[in-house]
Amino acid sequence: MSTCLAIAIGKFDALHRGHLALVERAARLGRPQLLTFSAMADVLGWPKRQPLVAPGDRARVLSEWSRRVGADIGVIELPFAEIRPLTPAQFVTHLVRTVGAGAVVVGDDFRFGNNRSGTTADLVALTRADGCAAEVVPAVMHAGVPVSSSGVRDALAGGDIALATALLDRPYRLCGTVVRGDGRGQRIGVPTANLGQRENQEPASGVYAGWALLDGVRWPAAINIGYVPTAGSARPLTVEAHLIGYTGDCYDRPLAVDFISRLRDERRFDGLDALVAQIRADIAAATRMLAV
Repeated sequence: MSTCLAIAIGKFDALHRGHLALVERAARLGRPQLLTFSAMADVLGWPKRQPLVAPGDRARVLSEWSRRVGADIGVIELPFAEIRPLTPAQFVTHLVRTVGAGAVVVGDDFRFGNNRSGTTADLVALTRADGCAAEVVPAVMHAGVPVSSSGVRDALAGGDIALATALLDRPYRLCGTVVRGDGRGQRIGVPTANLGQRENQEPASGVYAGWALLDGVRWPAAINIGYVPTAGSARPLTVEAHLIGYTGDCYDRPLAVDFISRLRDERRFDGLDALVAQIRADIAAATRMLAV
């Protein structure tokens, strides 16, 4: 493998299969680096959205990718406000002479330079003139559609965990901190960890089977996301995980949930007994799904 700096350029917001394809190509060309741009949404006035990967979880995914490609993956972040005015030629010169790129890898929809005026063909020509290699990676397809971050967002918004898993090539992980709820689960004999201060986008309301990670230990879990309509109206969105087999207090501790399968929609029940019966059925279904 070459020792040159091989830079894969993208937003890398979801760290999905398409992003991995860029990294794999970069690793074949040299020392792979992800190049991203800070404050891009702020500069462009995009609406605030929850991340698709919790900030504290990115290192885990990149560590797994490093093992897969056989090389440590670095991260370079450039301020978008400073990069935005550059012409395509100036941008390439900056990559080669300031950042130190010996190779550049992009997707086939990549545009660069002021007003997105540079094409992939321009990139190949400009990098060649500057003594740098450039490679354009075709889109990774799933079910006839390019894998994309918007596709992951849409899958989560629709509760399609199977699709999100396929696009990411790993279970979708939601991270947060356990906070005190109203104690309802404890009172009905099914204690739950209320995942508050969530760091990334929640899947759609519903009941899921998954794995909860607490203090480095993985627990099978039945997870409810929604507004708990049986308990009353005007409640905020909650994410509650029943850790199957766990006993104890986990308040104020970090908790991550890997979603494996969606079991059902959230719905309102006629009374507490019906709700408890369904919760126990959900736990049994999650146990079977996870084969524990």
